[in-house]
Amino acid sequence: MNWQDWVVIILVVLCFGEISRRIYLFFRRSQSNDNPCANCTSGCDLKDLAEKNKKSGKGNATKPKKNCCG
Repeated sequence: MNWQDWVVIILVVLCFGEISRRIYLFFRRSQSNDNPCANCTSGCDLKDLAEKNKKSGKGNATKPKKNCCG
């Protein structure tokens, strides 16, 4: 194998590792009820919803159950 093949293999492995790490951190933040999009540079619906809930204080509030009969 040529040295260029080894460089390409190393770069692919490093890219795969970085992508895997970011996916893992995203789901870990989601499980701990942190904002998973806190470090996102562009706006997204999930980030806007998390910030809206944080400002209004509805993040951990429980909704009362609706009764169909009254």
